[in-house]
Amino acid sequence: MDDDSAVFGGPPGDGAEGPAGGGKDPDDADMVRASLERVRRRGGHVVRYFFAHLFRHHPHLRPLFPALMDDQYERLFTALVGVVEQLNRPGLAARLERLGRDHRKFGVVDADYPAVGASLVAALRRHSPATWDERTEAAWRRTYRSIAAHMTAGARRATAAGEPACWEARVVSHRLYGDHTAVLRAAVPTPYPWLPGQYATVEHQDLPGVWRPYSLAGVAAADERERVLEFHVGRVPGGLLSGVLCDATRPGHRLRLGPASGSALAPPPGTPGVTLIAGGTGWAPVKPVLDELLRRRPAPRVRVDAVARGEAHFYDGAFLDGLLRDRPWLSAYWWYQEQGEGLIRAAERLHEHLRRRRDWAGESVYLCGPAGFVQETAELLFSCGLPPGALIRDPLPASAARRGHVSHAEAFLDPPPVHWIDPDARIGPSADAPAAPPAAPPTAPPAVAPIPAATAAAAVRGRTRAS
Repeated sequence: MDDDSAVFGGPPGDGAEGPAGGGKDPDDADMVRASLERVRRRGGHVVRYFFAHLFRHHPHLRPLFPALMDDQYERLFTALVGVVEQLNRPGLAARLERLGRDHRKFGVVDADYPAVGASLVAALRRHSPATWDERTEAAWRRTYRSIAAHMTAGARRATAAGEPACWEARVVSHRLYGDHTAVLRAAVPTPYPWLPGQYATVEHQDLPGVWRPYSLAGVAAADERERVLEFHVGRVPGGLLSGVLCDATRPGHRLRLGPASGSALAPPPGTPGVTLIAGGTGWAPVKPVLDELLRRRPAPRVRVDAVARGEAHFYDGAFLDGLLRDRPWLSAYWWYQEQGEGLIRAAERLHEHLRRRRDWAGESVYLCGPAGFVQETAELLFSCGLPPGALIRDPLPASAARRGHVSHAEAFLDPPPVHWIDPDARIGPSADAPAAPPAAPPTAPPAVAPIPAATAAAAVRGRTRAS
């Protein structure tokens, strides 16, 4: 029996292994990274072996995972790569503690961590026959114990603070726009701590064990007892949960929500100008951030750039129309593919518009949308002179896809992964970035000719609200 759980000991101590993920040997991080890099291109096989080993030796853990495991393989390896790439770097300990806090919703307890570590090492050893040695194994064991120590510490702190492992929610409204985006609202009977820009992981009653992150587009008080949370769900072809949330969700259905997470919050007070850029359902976190900015006194100068595949894909356009009617000084630009244009023409027009801007001094940019769009737009903004510390964005997912060259046989047996946005990794302005200068006292709204309410929507769509 290849069960070596005993060498991982009992539940890890609270921070007993020193720096986050670093073990006690300063060379552990480099050794672990090199070891993982050698199996990266076989990542799908590694995680399949891991789960087979885990469920064989610890069958009581199988119910903690969804019935369909297909995309669970890629998600696990992506998470592993993301942690290993951050070993011994600032911020990893806090991230691991949040991860441990969030894992409580799966029913994970301290005693489960040694079993997971044993199966992880067994899978890596199995797929590194030519390079695995005692030093590599010892480095992985120390590193895993340190990771587990921080995760269990985070779970214990959340439990001690009285935070629920998850929140029960009831769908109170659901609307599908076209065939692409659902806007649903769910009521929670207890307070749900949340900040604009954060997200929650969601599980549907018909898909137990399948959790996906969705940004919160707003929270409102239904009455003294309930809060209503709004989610925007874009259909993902072949997606398990998005299909159910778009097509098979009705008022009265039950959801479970993980705790709110994410650090991509609104720019700090005193920021004189903010540009909000949203691609597709990236509008969901932008919407409450915009609302927060407009409530500030004095309010910063705000510009909105919303991008979608077509005019019909602006599923929440009525909300922005209302804002424009109430605030004629607000600048909003809507970009979408017009008839006969290529699929990326809307993004290209936005980029052309951004290149012509010269007012990046003191500006902060909040950017959210598909990973490729975010990366390309971020690079463009930096080339235009935006300081890196002034950008709040969704970074690219941890790249499990960077497997290097693979043969045709490997590509067939272990196809490239599907990309998705990882909101957990959202980042705010750099901590060491210079603070933005204080906002100037309000004088008059920007010099923009008001547009009658009846023509506001027509003036905005596809072009500009202000020139």
